[in-house]
Amino acid sequence: MAAHTSATGAAATDAAGASAANTDAAETGENRGAGTLPATDGAFDGPVLDAARVDGADLDADTLTRALRTLRDAGMLVIAHAYTAEQVGRLRRSYDALLRRELGAEETARVQPTDGARHVQMQMPLVPPFSDVETVAHTVVVRILSAVLGESFHCCYYNSNTAFPGSTHQRVHRDTNPVFASEQSVPTPTTALVLNIPLCDFTVENGATEVWPGSHLIVDTAADTGPGADLTTRAQALASTRVDVPTGSVVLRDLRLWHRGVPNHSDAARSMLAVVYQRGWLAWRAPSLRVPAATWQTWPDHVRSIFAAAPVERGDHTEA
Repeated sequence: MAAHTSATGAAATDAAGASAANTDAAETGENRGAGTLPATDGAFDGPVLDAARVDGADLDADTLTRALRTLRDAGMLVIAHAYTAEQVGRLRRSYDALLRRELGAEETARVQPTDGARHVQMQMPLVPPFSDVETVAHTVVVRILSAVLGESFHCCYYNSNTAFPGSTHQRVHRDTNPVFASEQSVPTPTTALVLNIPLCDFTVENGATEVWPGSHLIVDTAADTGPGADLTTRAQALASTRVDVPTGSVVLRDLRLWHRGVPNHSDAARSMLAVVYQRGWLAWRAPSLRVPAATWQTWPDHVRSIFAAAPVERGDHTEA
């Protein structure tokens, strides 16, 4: 997620070529709150929760406590082995096909350029495989979301981000303001989290997202420090890291965390899904978030509750 500016028009060619090449790879005036930025720089070396070692329904108290502490302190949490190579490969093939089709259309409301050259975002349709239960309501992820956002949390946005070869640095930015914006001088509890699902290995070479751990606890009282603000100059004084994670991992991130897309120096597109969840008492919902009737009928009750705020479309739209 990022603010909207211009991007290059060569994206359609990349989607048909370089992006498809990655399908095979996928299968193999401020006040500081509590918490300190780590003195690390470069590749990600923070705590990782291994989904292969836990049962989401029986996530033990100690493991959950450590996961919640990491989210609270760093503003992000990496969950390893959340998906198999086959699951990610299916998502990637469907994603690449959808992106090629949308970029090749004369008119599309689904794909928009984002900040920085050769970065695009695409709103995702809630159809298989993007609507699969383990994609939008992974058992381990839901357990953590419930603990952070409350049992009544819901999905408010379903997006994706692609950095094509030759992409540039985005500005450092937040995806959202604190709930009370400049009215408070201390950090509030987390109100929204994004689940990023990488569709390939994320590496320093192909543009793994740069983040500033702990920056979600920075509270600004100035009126010009919201999602549209360029925090690049201020970020130079703080330690950053790159979220380089292998295929099958997912990342939960507080929407207030400072971050940016970076250049993709590889010869293939780097893509990820982005599913945003928020506390149940927040009313905002992206207009693009709509559930086809066929999808709604296949979902169990606990998934329906997560998407209860989204309108259900009538008709037989079952494919991306």
